[in-house]
Amino acid sequence: MTSSTFPPDFCWGCATSSHQVEGGNDNDWTRWEARPGAIADGTRSGQAARWWSGAAEGDLDMAASWGHNATRMSVEWSRLEPQPGRFDEAAFERYAAILRHAGERGLSRLVTLNHFTLPHWIADHGAWLSPNIIPAITRFARACATRLGGMVERWATLNEPSLVALMGYAEYRWPPGLRDPRAFGPALTNMLRAHVAMTRAVKAVRPDDAVGLVLNMPVFDPARESLADRGLAWLQDQAVSGVVLRALETGRMWPPIGLGQRIEGLVGSADWLGLNYYGRYAVRASIRAYGQAFGAHVQSDSVRIGDTDWGQPYPEGLLRGLRRLAPLGVPLLVTENGMQTDDDARRARYLRSHVAAVRDALTEGLDVRGYFHWSLVDNFEWAEGWRPRFGLLALDLETGERTPRPSAEVFARICRNNGV
Repeated sequence: MTSSTFPPDFCWGCATSSHQVEGGNDNDWTRWEARPGAIADGTRSGQAARWWSGAAEGDLDMAASWGHNATRMSVEWSRLEPQPGRFDEAAFERYAAILRHAGERGLSRLVTLNHFTLPHWIADHGAWLSPNIIPAITRFARACATRLGGMVERWATLNEPSLVALMGYAEYRWPPGLRDPRAFGPALTNMLRAHVAMTRAVKAVRPDDAVGLVLNMPVFDPARESLADRGLAWLQDQAVSGVVLRALETGRMWPPIGLGQRIEGLVGSADWLGLNYYGRYAVRASIRAYGQAFGAHVQSDSVRIGDTDWGQPYPEGLLRGLRRLAPLGVPLLVTENGMQTDDDARRARYLRSHVAAVRDALTEGLDVRGYFHWSLVDNFEWAEGWRPRFGLLALDLETGERTPRPSAEVFARICRNNGV
């Protein structure tokens, strides 16, 4: 490998998630969107990017034409198992058609089994605090491996479990909106137990398939060298990243989230790990920042819309995240990295600089196997609605028309040249 190129089998692609692009879903997020004030711009996912009704294939064709050799997508639990134990075979066939199409276009397929959303029948009965969710989602994982196995090169069990626990259980911004910090630890522990059970379920059907877990790992740095700023930056990092990393290493949930609770089978449960990274936060102690454990985010040049802050663009943070994951001894993938902006030249600069950080990780000898840009097409961005635009393809919500942004060609050159 030269200083500017990547390994010949390196994965280049984009990431999507089912609720954000498919349209016509009926899950806990669908109901959440109907609550007044729940979505910042007042929109709903609606028909989204129309993947379910046929647009998926065209978007994947476009990706393949740009030189992508991989794609990351998710499957929607509420579609596939609309009632406990009753699976929708037609929905499975639709996903199979999408996956087959991707494979025919030369795209290796990474499928996330759960990307945030839950069926009503589990969301209404405790969601991630329910003891029943683990056997239920294990049954679902087994069904997916049975019906879609052979069309998937990599499986991810869960996407960003710590963020789900934070936003929906400790806070009120995502369903179920508990706003109870005491619920954070139990919800996160349940998700990690579910990851173990889901991995075993997939392996029981597809023993040779690679199964991993996707983590969200922003950088939290102290804004000043004060003891308060350093302590709060550490606390926020532990809640989002550190406690999960230590759990994967030791098999236990440690303070500040847990008290050493054991998660049977967690150590060594991931064949690979995914890193979702967007930016850096500078943490300053402030009595006004109650919702952030009194650590306000004061970084300049941050990517913000409404109450959502993706952090300061900081390519070094992607390298730092990969370094933190490397001691776990499994292959790594950058499973999400991108920038919401109306300035596409800025998106292109962000993309180049962060791909360069992945190159630096490889130069250091880190085992990084792929990079997935977020996202392929503009999508419904959860509590912020449709205002944030992350796509290489600009989406007209009324007509469904796609228009490639110039940054798509920037990424295409990287993919075709296998280097930056």
